[in-house]
Amino acid sequence: MSEHDATRRTFRNELWRSLPSGVIDTLTATFGMLIAVRVFHLGDVAKSVFLSATSGGMVTSLFVVPLLLRAKSTIARTAAKVQLLGGACMALSAAFPREPVLYIAGLSAGLFCFSMQIPLLTQIYRINYPEAARGRLYAIAGITRAAAAMCFGFFGGKLLGWNLETYSWLLWGFALSGFVSGFWTYRLPATPWEAPVNGSTSLWSALRWIRDDRDFRTLLISWMMMGVGNLAAACLFVEYLANPSHGINLPEFDVAWITGVVPVLSRIIFSYPWGIVYDRFNLFTVRSVLNLFFAAGILCFYLGHGAFWWTLGMAMWGMANAGGNVTWALWVTKLAPKHAVAEYMSVHTFLTGMRGLIAPSLGFAMVKVMSFDTFAIVCGLSILSASGFLTVRARNSDPESHDRLRSGTKPERL
Repeated sequence: MSEHDATRRTFRNELWRSLPSGVIDTLTATFGMLIAVRVFHLGDVAKSVFLSATSGGMVTSLFVVPLLLRAKSTIARTAAKVQLLGGACMALSAAFPREPVLYIAGLSAGLFCFSMQIPLLTQIYRINYPEAARGRLYAIAGITRAAAAMCFGFFGGKLLGWNLETYSWLLWGFALSGFVSGFWTYRLPATPWEAPVNGSTSLWSALRWIRDDRDFRTLLISWMMMGVGNLAAACLFVEYLANPSHGINLPEFDVAWITGVVPVLSRIIFSYPWGIVYDRFNLFTVRSVLNLFFAAGILCFYLGHGAFWWTLGMAMWGMANAGGNVTWALWVTKLAPKHAVAEYMSVHTFLTGMRGLIAPSLGFAMVKVMSFDTFAIVCGLSILSASGFLTVRARNSDPESHDRLRSGTKPERL
């Protein structure tokens, strides 16, 4: 298959896959927590387990690449099989909708599977998407994904507002989306694994890139500083508006609209512009600017008391998330050699998962000892400090690092 055909086929399949992926996004962003609070009245431990499921899969992703090397399988089909397993786990929750343990266990296991295979998809993007257009192609699929999430979020919010007992239909929707996503991933070009003959298959081998690559190490540190604050704040968006103990207690549709539809609509509008920015500007600069918007959105949401400020905060956070999705998924393609993209990404997702495991419990613990206003300020300062760290590093970077992180570079030097 020619490079042009591989690009066209990958892009087409990713557009179709983005539809079920958007539906699953509403599970993590809104409906999973909303059902946990309003239907099952689950405690903080159970809600933290659910919120940590995606992060747990990211932690495990560090070991996916070495196992793939040992299995000598194709990247797309391995990713597809993991997604199909995730759909089966979600179907377990849908089959037993009255059991809170199976609700949490099935959905958490499904999200665990979907996040575990992320580095494999990044490797496919690196191989099949041309570098000069990679951000834009990913952003277009991201717009489709966000549109699907917005439509399903609106539909699901109306459905729950009409009758809360209809949540079981949403669970079947998530399970079906898992299977459809796996189908379209399976039909991606069967990219063989092209690793060096002497490449290590140790389960921890990918961590060597932290030691060997200073730019990679710098961005990982910054992302950790930013990610802890952002994830802790994001985990409590629904909790803040839906739980009566916090004094707001909005109706189901209003919660779904503000936390599920508004930020997704913002993602739709700003995804493509951020894709262009990613393709054309230095990665340090893009990441620093995004952090400012993330912090501003969180501060507006928690410090502004009223529907206008909650909506504005979610809109700003969604705008930042549009660019954040592009840079989070693709930034390693600017640094890693072609054969090592999945390894770089597995380290990135591993550390994202580690902070994601901490963030939900940290967020719930923080609001037990401080007000939501103070909580928002602490999270905002954490995010802003990450931008400061990147700015200092960018000013002291050598010409080689500057050229490597700008648009149009070909990172094959390692």
